[in-house]
Amino acid sequence: MLIRDQAGRTARLLLYSGIVWLFVALAAGVGAVFTAAGALYIQLPFGAAGVGLLQPVFLNALLFGWLSMAGLGVGLLAIQRAHGITLASETWGQLAVWLWNGANAAAVATLLMGWRQGPALADSLWQIKAVWLAALVLLLLNVARTASRARQPLYASAWYVLAALTWAVPVYLLGSGVLAPGWPVDALGGLLYGMYAQGMVWLWAVPLALAAALYVAPDLSGQPLYSRALAALGLWGLVLYAGTGTERLLGAEMPPWLPALGASLAVLTLIPALAGTANIVQTIRPRWDAVAATPPGRALIWGTVLLLLAGLQAALQPLSVVHGAIGMTQLAVAPALIAMLGGATFLLFAGIYHLLPMLRRPADRPGTPLYRERAARWHLGISGLGIVLYVVGLGLGGILQVSARTAFGADLAGVLWPALMLQGAALALFLAGQVFLVYTVARAASAPQPVKLPVIITNP
Repeated sequence: MLIRDQAGRTARLLLYSGIVWLFVALAAGVGAVFTAAGALYIQLPFGAAGVGLLQPVFLNALLFGWLSMAGLGVGLLAIQRAHGITLASETWGQLAVWLWNGANAAAVATLLMGWRQGPALADSLWQIKAVWLAALVLLLLNVARTASRARQPLYASAWYVLAALTWAVPVYLLGSGVLAPGWPVDALGGLLYGMYAQGMVWLWAVPLALAAALYVAPDLSGQPLYSRALAALGLWGLVLYAGTGTERLLGAEMPPWLPALGASLAVLTLIPALAGTANIVQTIRPRWDAVAATPPGRALIWGTVLLLLAGLQAALQPLSVVHGAIGMTQLAVAPALIAMLGGATFLLFAGIYHLLPMLRRPADRPGTPLYRERAARWHLGISGLGIVLYVVGLGLGGILQVSARTAFGADLAGVLWPALMLQGAALALFLAGQVFLVYTVARAASAPQPVKLPVIITNP
């Protein structure tokens, strides 16, 4: 049966589904980059699959598949483990998961057929967007009911999960085009789309990843969270990202104060970026060596560094001097991609490794880890090398584009070939590394639960 009344099944389904969509996203990303470089030709039944078809699949599967579903799965596991409560309704939770998976599958199929209704991350058909929105609302209500049953103050990680769900509903409703297919066609529509594009990364994917980080850091290190006040500052500071989407409208007709406001808000986003980093680092600092020696600890550190890198670039990019130099280059899209594929992904890896005991029934806290150290080392090592090469590839592509623009006064597509080949190889390497993640998760989910038989004393 697709829906079973089984505690924790919604969270597990979300996590397993997210991992499947990670493979879809990375495969589409590899195909998109290599076809853009002219190194690969993919023939589909209805025509050739070029970058125009594969790149939307990559972005949608990455955001709405991997980051959304795995992020919610890890978040629910953390809430259930920290507060000792079960999901308010497994039936409605699992229904939302299957609706979400159905929408993802329909989006991939229609995007591959070239059926698009809008710009990046808002290009699925409006009917699919409506299903996504329905699943999102179901999960928001379910998680809110679950959190209301907690007897002690909520963990900071629970704040971030609830905030991500709460923010995502209005951002998606107003900015995705679900109410007006084919938009944006005017300045207001463009402004709302800018809010949506920034919001789905920084108000949705990033809070879900930080929820995992803020649970793993204190639990893994055995230390209390360094500062709940810093956690609150980092959470509410993320709202500033919604106002930085005006960068996408630079060059269009708009009030002169609007770009200045967007740039000011962008600089202020340094506050949540530094607050989140400081909170995680200060929490694990007393036991840094012990934390860094474990797979979840290494993933936590990698993710924190990558997210800070993305946050710093995102804060500076809307400044007119910076945007004028790197606008419409690969450097301009680097912050969102590094945040999603780098920072958020590695923080979710940390949450998955740390919460592996929650995947078997009944969940427990075993004395020994449920992952093999060698498999985890290979997974994180290959993934880490892949993301480093990908970041270098994005930087190289942007530098080559800026250089060509300076030398020839125009962007030359041919100059990107070395960077595209490096990015494709990096994504392929990253994809190969996830085989070890699947092995680790499957092994943990099938691990036998130790059963202690009662001692029966009989007369001799």
